[in-house]
Amino acid sequence: MHPQGQYSAGWHSPSGALPTPPGNYSPVLLFSSAGDAHDDTLQRIYSAANEDVEMKDAFIPELYLVLDTNVLIDYLDVMKRFNEDIERLSLPITIIIPNVLLSELDGLKKREKIGWFASRASAWILNKMKERKTVHVQARSETCNTAIEPHQRERTNDMYIADCCRFFGMRKPVIFVSGDVNLQTTVESLNTDSKGWSNRALARRLADSGVNIPQLRVDDIPKYKRSHHTEGGRVTETDRHADDEDADMMDIDQDPQPVEEFFVPSHALDALHLQVIDHFTLLLRDLTQRVRISAGESEVSQSLHAPAYRRKEFSLWTLADCLEYLDLKKKLRPCNPPLYRFLLPRCSVPGTRRGQDWTHQDWKNIISALGEIGTKCEDGSVLGSVEYLKQEAAYVFSLQLRPTGQ
Repeated sequence: MHPQGQYSAGWHSPSGALPTPPGNYSPVLLFSSAGDAHDDTLQRIYSAANEDVEMKDAFIPELYLVLDTNVLIDYLDVMKRFNEDIERLSLPITIIIPNVLLSELDGLKKREKIGWFASRASAWILNKMKERKTVHVQARSETCNTAIEPHQRERTNDMYIADCCRFFGMRKPVIFVSGDVNLQTTVESLNTDSKGWSNRALARRLADSGVNIPQLRVDDIPKYKRSHHTEGGRVTETDRHADDEDADMMDIDQDPQPVEEFFVPSHALDALHLQVIDHFTLLLRDLTQRVRISAGESEVSQSLHAPAYRRKEFSLWTLADCLEYLDLKKKLRPCNPPLYRFLLPRCSVPGTRRGQDWTHQDWKNIISALGEIGTKCEDGSVLGSVEYLKQEAAYVFSLQLRPTGQ
Protein backbone atom coordinates (compact mmCIF):
# COMPACT_ATOMS: atom_id res chain seq x y z
CA MET A 1 0.00 0.00 0.00
CA HIS A 2 0.99 3.62 -0.24
CA PRO A 3 3.59 4.59 2.37
CA GLN A 4 2.57 6.86 5.20
CA GLY A 5 2.37 10.36 3.75
CA GLN A 6 3.20 13.80 5.02
CA TYR A 7 1.60 17.04 3.93
CA SER A 8 3.68 19.56 2.07
CA ALA A 9 5.84 22.02 4.02
CA GLY A 10 4.17 24.77 2.05
CA TRP A 11 0.71 23.77 3.22
CA HIS A 12 -1.66 26.48 4.45
CA SER A 13 -5.01 25.87 6.08
CA PRO A 14 -8.02 27.97 7.06
CA SER A 15 -8.86 29.16 10.50
CA GLY A 16 -12.06 28.34 12.32
CA ALA A 17 -14.61 25.63 11.68
CA LEU A 18 -15.78 24.60 8.26
CA PRO A 19 -19.00 26.12 6.87
CA THR A 20 -21.95 25.55 9.16
CA PRO A 21 -24.84 23.62 7.60
CA PRO A 22 -28.24 25.28 7.34
CA GLY A 23 -30.58 25.24 10.31
CA ASN A 24 -33.39 22.87 11.16
CA TYR A 25 -35.17 21.14 8.33
CA SER A 26 -37.68 18.37 7.75
CA PRO A 27 -36.10 15.11 6.53
CA VAL A 28 -39.17 14.48 4.37
CA LEU A 29 -40.16 17.75 2.70
CA LEU A 30 -39.12 21.38 2.76
CA PHE A 31 -41.08 24.32 1.40
CA SER A 32 -40.16 27.90 0.70
CA SER A 33 -42.21 30.77 2.03
CA ALA A 34 -43.93 30.91 -1.34
CA GLY A 35 -45.14 27.33 -0.93
CA ASP A 36 -42.82 25.82 -3.53
CA ALA A 37 -41.01 22.57 -2.87
CA HIS A 38 -37.44 23.17 -1.78
CA ASP A 39 -34.50 20.94 -2.67
CA ASP A 40 -33.13 19.84 0.69
CA THR A 41 -30.37 17.57 -0.66
CA LEU A 42 -27.62 19.79 0.73
CA GLN A 43 -29.12 19.87 4.21
CA ARG A 44 -29.60 16.11 4.24
CA ILE A 45 -25.96 15.55 3.24
CA TYR A 46 -24.77 17.92 5.98
CA SER A 47 -26.85 16.02 8.51
CA ALA A 48 -25.60 12.63 7.34
CA ALA A 49 -21.98 13.84 7.35
CA ASN A 50 -22.07 15.00 10.94
CA GLU A 51 -23.80 11.78 12.04
CA ASP A 52 -21.31 9.66 10.11
CA VAL A 53 -18.06 10.53 11.89
CA GLU A 54 -18.11 7.11 13.57
CA MET A 55 -17.73 5.48 10.13
CA LYS A 56 -13.96 5.98 10.48
CA ASP A 57 -13.96 3.51 13.36
CA ALA A 58 -16.11 0.93 11.58
CA PHE A 59 -13.99 0.98 8.41
CA ILE A 60 -10.29 1.82 8.65
CA PRO A 61 -8.88 2.73 5.22
CA GLU A 62 -5.26 2.63 4.15
CA LEU A 63 -5.71 5.50 1.73
CA TYR A 64 -7.93 8.58 1.43
CA LEU A 65 -8.88 9.84 -2.03
CA VAL A 66 -10.00 13.48 -1.70
CA LEU A 67 -12.07 14.80 -4.61
CA ASP A 68 -12.30 18.30 -6.00
CA THR A 69 -15.41 19.96 -7.42
CA ASN A 70 -14.34 19.66 -11.04
CA VAL A 71 -14.00 15.89 -10.63
CA LEU A 72 -17.58 15.58 -9.39
CA ILE A 73 -18.85 17.79 -12.20
CA ASP A 74 -16.85 16.45 -15.14
CA TYR A 75 -15.95 12.92 -14.10
CA LEU A 76 -18.75 11.71 -11.86
CA ASP A 77 -19.34 8.58 -13.96
CA VAL A 78 -15.65 7.69 -13.67
CA MET A 79 -15.66 8.11 -9.89
CA LYS A 80 -18.90 6.15 -9.54
CA ARG A 81 -17.47 3.22 -11.44
CA PHE A 82 -14.20 3.43 -9.52
CA ASN A 83 -16.14 3.49 -6.24
CA GLU A 84 -18.14 0.43 -7.31
CA ASP A 85 -14.88 -1.38 -7.98
CA ILE A 86 -13.29 -0.56 -4.62
CA GLU A 87 -16.48 -1.76 -2.91
CA ARG A 88 -16.60 -4.94 -5.01
CA LEU A 89 -12.95 -5.70 -4.30
CA SER A 90 -13.21 -4.61 -0.62
CA LEU A 91 -10.25 -2.30 -1.03
CA PRO A 92 -9.28 -0.20 2.02
CA ILE A 93 -9.85 3.14 0.28
CA THR A 94 -12.23 5.88 1.39
CA ILE A 95 -13.35 8.64 -0.95
CA ILE A 96 -13.51 11.97 0.88
CA ILE A 97 -15.81 14.83 -0.14
CA PRO A 98 -14.55 18.09 1.43
CA ASN A 99 -17.34 19.87 3.27
CA VAL A 100 -16.97 23.07 1.25
CA LEU A 101 -17.69 21.20 -2.00
CA LEU A 102 -21.31 20.83 -0.91
CA SER A 103 -21.95 24.57 -0.99
CA GLU A 104 -20.02 24.85 -4.25
CA LEU A 105 -22.23 22.18 -5.84
CA ASP A 106 -25.35 23.84 -4.49
CA GLY A 107 -24.28 27.14 -6.03
CA LEU A 108 -23.43 25.52 -9.35
CA LYS A 109 -26.96 24.13 -9.60
CA LYS A 110 -28.03 27.67 -10.41
CA ARG A 111 -25.86 27.76 -13.52
CA GLU A 112 -27.76 26.82 -16.67
CA LYS A 113 -24.94 24.87 -18.29
CA ILE A 114 -23.88 23.02 -15.16
CA GLY A 115 -27.03 22.52 -13.08
CA TRP A 116 -27.68 19.00 -14.38
CA PHE A 117 -24.17 17.82 -13.53
CA ALA A 118 -24.14 19.43 -10.09
CA SER A 119 -27.54 17.92 -9.30
CA ARG A 120 -26.33 14.45 -10.27
CA ALA A 121 -23.24 14.83 -8.09
CA SER A 122 -25.26 15.95 -5.06
CA ALA A 123 -27.72 13.06 -5.41
CA TRP A 124 -24.87 10.55 -5.70
CA ILE A 125 -23.15 11.91 -2.60
CA LEU A 126 -26.39 11.72 -0.59
CA ASN A 127 -27.02 8.14 -1.71
CA LYS A 128 -23.47 7.04 -0.81
CA MET A 129 -23.70 8.77 2.56
CA LYS A 130 -26.85 6.80 3.36
CA GLU A 131 -25.03 3.58 2.48
CA ARG A 132 -22.11 4.46 4.78
CA LYS A 133 -19.53 2.42 2.95
CA THR A 134 -16.64 3.98 1.08
CA VAL A 135 -17.70 7.62 0.58
CA HIS A 136 -17.38 10.04 3.48
CA VAL A 137 -18.25 13.74 3.63
CA GLN A 138 -15.97 15.77 5.88
CA ALA A 139 -17.77 16.65 9.10
CA ARG A 140 -17.50 20.05 10.76
CA SER A 141 -15.28 18.58 13.50
CA GLU A 142 -12.80 17.14 10.98
CA THR A 143 -10.63 20.22 10.54
CA CYS A 144 -7.18 21.34 11.62
CA ASN A 145 -8.34 24.87 12.48
CA THR A 146 -5.07 26.45 11.37
CA ALA A 147 -4.62 30.07 10.41
CA ILE A 148 -5.38 31.48 6.99
CA GLU A 149 -2.96 34.03 5.61
CA PRO A 150 -4.21 37.39 4.28
CA HIS A 151 -2.93 36.62 0.78
CA GLN A 152 -4.98 33.42 0.75
CA ARG A 153 -8.37 35.01 1.38
CA GLU A 154 -9.21 35.18 -2.31
CA ARG A 155 -8.87 31.39 -2.44
CA THR A 156 -10.72 30.59 0.77
CA ASN A 157 -12.42 27.49 -0.60
CA ASP A 158 -9.07 26.18 -1.81
CA MET A 159 -7.75 26.59 1.70
CA TYR A 160 -10.72 24.71 3.13
CA ILE A 161 -9.94 21.83 0.78
CA ALA A 162 -6.25 21.95 1.71
CA ASP A 163 -7.24 21.81 5.36
CA CYS A 164 -9.41 18.75 4.64
CA CYS A 165 -6.47 16.99 2.97
CA ARG A 166 -4.21 17.87 5.86
CA PHE A 167 -6.67 16.59 8.49
CA PHE A 168 -7.06 13.17 6.88
CA GLY A 169 -3.38 13.10 5.87
CA MET A 170 -2.39 13.07 9.54
CA ARG A 171 -4.12 9.68 9.79
CA LYS A 172 -3.40 7.91 6.52
CA PRO A 173 -1.94 8.82 3.12
CA VAL A 174 -4.05 11.24 1.08
CA ILE A 175 -4.20 11.65 -2.68
CA PHE A 176 -6.05 14.68 -4.00
CA VAL A 177 -7.84 14.23 -7.36
CA SER A 178 -8.27 17.51 -9.20
CA GLY A 179 -7.63 19.52 -12.32
CA ASP A 180 -6.48 22.54 -10.31
CA VAL A 181 -2.73 22.98 -10.83
CA ASN A 182 -2.46 25.51 -8.01
CA LEU A 183 -3.83 23.15 -5.40
CA GLN A 184 -1.88 20.21 -6.78
CA THR A 185 1.37 21.87 -5.78
CA THR A 186 0.45 21.59 -2.09
CA VAL A 187 -0.44 17.90 -1.92
CA GLU A 188 0.29 14.67 -3.76
CA SER A 189 -2.29 14.87 -6.53
CA LEU A 190 -3.75 13.19 -9.57
CA ASN A 191 -4.48 15.56 -12.45
CA THR A 192 -7.74 14.77 -14.27
CA ASP A 193 -7.05 17.20 -17.12
CA SER A 194 -7.29 14.58 -19.86
CA LYS A 195 -9.97 13.60 -22.35
CA GLY A 196 -8.97 9.98 -21.78
CA TRP A 197 -9.60 10.07 -18.04
CA SER A 198 -11.24 6.84 -16.84
CA ASN A 199 -11.34 4.52 -13.84
CA ARG A 200 -8.42 2.58 -15.35
CA ALA A 201 -6.46 5.81 -15.81
CA LEU A 202 -7.17 6.62 -12.18
CA ALA A 203 -5.93 3.16 -11.14
CA ARG A 204 -2.74 3.61 -13.18
CA ARG A 205 -2.06 6.95 -11.53
CA LEU A 206 -2.60 5.39 -8.12
CA ALA A 207 -0.23 2.56 -9.07
CA ASP A 208 2.41 5.17 -9.88
CA SER A 209 2.00 6.35 -6.30
CA GLY A 210 2.44 2.84 -4.91
CA VAL A 211 -1.21 1.76 -4.72
CA ASN A 212 -1.96 -1.38 -6.73
CA ILE A 213 -5.63 -1.89 -7.62
CA PRO A 214 -6.15 -5.08 -9.65
CA GLN A 215 -9.23 -6.42 -11.42
CA LEU A 216 -10.79 -3.11 -12.41
CA ARG A 217 -13.51 -3.40 -15.02
CA VAL A 218 -13.09 -1.95 -18.49
CA ASP A 219 -14.48 1.58 -18.44
CA ASP A 220 -16.94 1.21 -21.32
CA ILE A 221 -19.82 3.28 -19.90
CA PRO A 222 -20.99 5.97 -22.35
CA LYS A 223 -20.44 9.48 -21.01
CA TYR A 224 -22.24 12.73 -21.70
CA LYS A 225 -20.33 15.83 -20.71
CA ARG A 226 -21.15 19.41 -21.56
CA SER A 227 -19.50 21.08 -18.57
CA HIS A 228 -16.26 21.56 -20.48
CA HIS A 229 -15.55 24.95 -18.87
CA THR A 230 -14.30 23.14 -15.75
CA GLU A 231 -11.36 21.53 -17.54
CA GLY A 232 -7.97 22.74 -16.40
CA GLY A 233 -9.09 24.39 -13.18
CA ARG A 234 -11.30 24.18 -10.15
CA VAL A 235 -14.94 25.23 -10.24
CA THR A 236 -15.59 28.09 -7.83
CA GLU A 237 -18.43 30.45 -7.02
CA THR A 238 -17.79 34.19 -6.97
CA ASP A 239 -19.99 37.24 -6.81
CA ARG A 240 -21.87 37.69 -10.07
CA HIS A 241 -22.75 41.01 -11.63
CA ALA A 242 -25.52 42.00 -13.98
CA ASP A 243 -23.03 43.07 -16.62
CA ASP A 244 -21.20 39.70 -16.73
CA GLU A 245 -20.59 38.80 -20.37
CA ASP A 246 -21.60 35.19 -19.72
CA ALA A 247 -23.56 34.70 -16.53
CA ASP A 248 -23.65 30.96 -17.12
CA MET A 249 -19.89 30.59 -17.37
CA MET A 250 -18.12 28.90 -14.46
CA ASP A 251 -15.30 30.78 -12.80
CA ILE A 252 -11.99 29.00 -13.24
CA ASP A 253 -8.97 29.30 -10.98
CA GLN A 254 -6.69 29.59 -14.00
CA ASP A 255 -6.97 30.67 -17.61
CA PRO A 256 -9.05 28.04 -19.42
CA GLN A 257 -7.70 26.52 -22.61
CA PRO A 258 -9.96 26.13 -25.66
CA VAL A 259 -11.55 22.70 -25.66
CA GLU A 260 -14.11 20.99 -27.81
CA GLU A 261 -17.46 19.58 -26.79
CA PHE A 262 -16.93 16.10 -25.36
CA PHE A 263 -19.42 13.38 -26.16
CA VAL A 264 -18.76 9.66 -25.78
CA PRO A 265 -20.10 7.62 -27.51
CA SER A 266 -20.90 9.23 -30.86
CA HIS A 267 -24.52 9.97 -29.93
CA ALA A 268 -25.11 12.23 -26.92
CA LEU A 269 -28.72 11.10 -26.40
CA ASP A 270 -27.60 7.56 -25.56
CA ALA A 271 -25.21 8.76 -22.87
CA LEU A 272 -27.61 11.39 -21.50
CA HIS A 273 -30.31 8.72 -21.36
CA LEU A 274 -28.09 6.53 -19.16
CA GLN A 275 -27.47 9.50 -16.86
CA VAL A 276 -31.23 10.10 -16.65
CA ILE A 277 -31.80 6.44 -15.73
CA ASP A 278 -29.12 6.52 -13.07
CA HIS A 279 -30.06 9.89 -11.57
CA PHE A 280 -33.84 9.57 -11.45
CA THR A 281 -33.68 5.98 -10.21
CA LEU A 282 -31.79 7.31 -7.18
CA LEU A 283 -34.21 10.21 -6.72
CA LEU A 284 -37.40 8.16 -7.15
CA ARG A 285 -36.26 5.40 -4.79
CA ASP A 286 -35.31 7.99 -2.18
CA LEU A 287 -38.63 9.82 -2.66
CA THR A 288 -40.63 6.59 -2.39
CA GLN A 289 -38.92 5.70 0.87
CA ARG A 290 -39.64 9.12 2.34
CA VAL A 291 -43.29 8.97 1.23
CA ARG A 292 -43.59 5.52 2.85
CA ILE A 293 -42.15 6.81 6.11
CA SER A 294 -44.41 9.87 6.03
CA ALA A 295 -47.45 7.61 5.47
CA GLY A 296 -46.44 5.26 8.30
CA GLU A 297 -45.95 2.39 5.85
CA SER A 298 -42.25 1.74 6.23
CA GLU A 299 -42.72 -1.79 7.56
CA VAL A 300 -43.24 -4.88 5.41
CA SER A 301 -46.95 -5.63 5.12
CA GLN A 302 -48.14 -9.00 6.38
CA SER A 303 -51.50 -8.75 4.62
CA LEU A 304 -52.13 -11.25 1.82
CA HIS A 305 -54.24 -8.57 0.13
CA ALA A 306 -51.41 -6.02 -0.01
CA PRO A 307 -49.61 -5.49 -3.34
CA ALA A 308 -46.71 -7.88 -3.86
CA TYR A 309 -44.12 -5.13 -3.46
CA ARG A 310 -45.53 -4.16 -0.05
CA ARG A 311 -44.85 -7.70 1.16
CA LYS A 312 -41.08 -7.47 0.63
CA GLU A 313 -38.25 -5.39 2.04
CA PHE A 314 -37.83 -1.98 0.42
CA SER A 315 -34.29 -2.88 -0.68
CA LEU A 316 -35.90 -5.44 -3.01
CA TRP A 317 -38.33 -2.98 -4.59
CA THR A 318 -37.78 -2.39 -8.29
CA LEU A 319 -38.19 0.98 -9.95
CA ALA A 320 -41.54 -0.26 -11.29
CA ASP A 321 -42.59 -1.02 -7.69
CA CYS A 322 -41.64 2.49 -6.61
CA LEU A 323 -43.60 4.08 -9.45
CA GLU A 324 -46.62 1.88 -8.74
CA TYR A 325 -46.56 2.94 -5.10
CA LEU A 326 -46.26 6.63 -5.98
CA ASP A 327 -49.11 6.23 -8.46
CA LEU A 328 -51.23 4.64 -5.72
CA LYS A 329 -50.54 7.55 -3.38
CA LYS A 330 -50.59 10.46 -5.83
CA LYS A 331 -52.83 9.27 -8.72
CA LEU A 332 -50.38 9.97 -11.51
CA ARG A 333 -51.50 10.39 -15.09
CA PRO A 334 -50.59 7.64 -17.59
CA CYS A 335 -47.47 8.38 -19.59
CA ASN A 336 -46.60 7.33 -23.13
CA PRO A 337 -44.06 5.80 -23.18
CA PRO A 338 -44.40 4.26 -19.70
CA LEU A 339 -42.01 5.97 -17.33
CA TYR A 340 -40.62 2.73 -15.89
CA ARG A 341 -39.75 1.50 -19.39
CA PHE A 342 -37.91 4.71 -20.35
CA LEU A 343 -35.95 4.52 -17.09
CA LEU A 344 -34.49 1.09 -17.90
CA PRO A 345 -31.37 0.45 -20.00
CA ARG A 346 -31.79 -0.98 -23.46
CA CYS A 347 -32.36 -4.77 -23.63
CA SER A 348 -33.10 -5.08 -19.89
CA VAL A 349 -36.78 -5.84 -20.65
CA PRO A 350 -38.79 -5.89 -23.89
CA GLY A 351 -39.66 -2.41 -25.13
CA THR A 352 -36.57 -0.63 -23.80
CA ARG A 353 -34.44 1.46 -26.16
CA ARG A 354 -31.35 3.57 -26.52
CA GLY A 355 -31.68 7.27 -25.85
CA GLN A 356 -31.54 8.16 -29.55
CA ASP A 357 -34.32 5.66 -30.34
CA TRP A 358 -36.88 7.54 -28.24
CA THR A 359 -38.52 10.38 -30.16
CA HIS A 360 -38.25 14.01 -29.12
CA GLN A 361 -41.89 13.84 -28.06
CA ASP A 362 -41.13 10.74 -25.96
CA TRP A 363 -38.46 12.71 -24.11
CA LYS A 364 -40.87 15.59 -23.57
CA ASN A 365 -43.54 13.23 -22.23
CA ILE A 366 -41.10 11.62 -19.83
CA ILE A 367 -39.87 14.97 -18.54
CA SER A 368 -43.50 16.02 -18.03
CA ALA A 369 -44.25 12.80 -16.11
CA LEU A 370 -41.24 13.30 -13.86
CA GLY A 371 -42.33 16.88 -13.26
CA GLU A 372 -45.79 15.69 -12.24
CA ILE A 373 -44.24 13.37 -9.65
CA GLY A 374 -42.16 16.22 -8.25
CA THR A 375 -45.19 18.53 -8.14
CA LYS A 376 -47.64 16.07 -6.56
CA CYS A 377 -45.06 14.89 -4.02
CA GLU A 378 -43.88 18.49 -3.48
CA ASP A 379 -40.29 17.31 -3.82
CA GLY A 380 -37.72 19.94 -4.66
CA SER A 381 -34.92 17.56 -5.63
CA VAL A 382 -37.06 15.94 -8.34
CA LEU A 383 -38.48 19.26 -9.55
CA GLY A 384 -35.03 20.83 -9.71
CA SER A 385 -33.58 17.89 -11.61
CA VAL A 386 -36.47 18.01 -14.07
CA GLU A 387 -35.67 21.64 -14.86
CA TYR A 388 -31.99 20.81 -15.38
CA LEU A 389 -32.94 17.88 -17.60
CA LYS A 390 -35.18 20.10 -19.72
CA GLN A 391 -32.19 22.32 -20.44
CA GLU A 392 -29.84 19.45 -21.23
CA ALA A 393 -32.35 17.63 -23.45
CA ALA A 394 -33.13 20.83 -25.34
CA TYR A 395 -29.41 21.39 -25.84
CA VAL A 396 -28.74 17.87 -27.16
CA PHE A 397 -31.73 17.94 -29.51
CA SER A 398 -30.44 21.24 -30.88
CA LEU A 399 -27.23 19.52 -32.00
CA GLN A 400 -26.87 18.10 -35.50
CA LEU A 401 -26.38 14.46 -34.52
CA ARG A 402 -26.67 11.55 -36.89
CA PRO A 403 -28.14 8.22 -35.74
CA THR A 404 -25.55 5.55 -34.97
CA GLY A 405 -25.67 1.84 -35.69
CA GLN A 406 -27.19 -0.81 -33.50
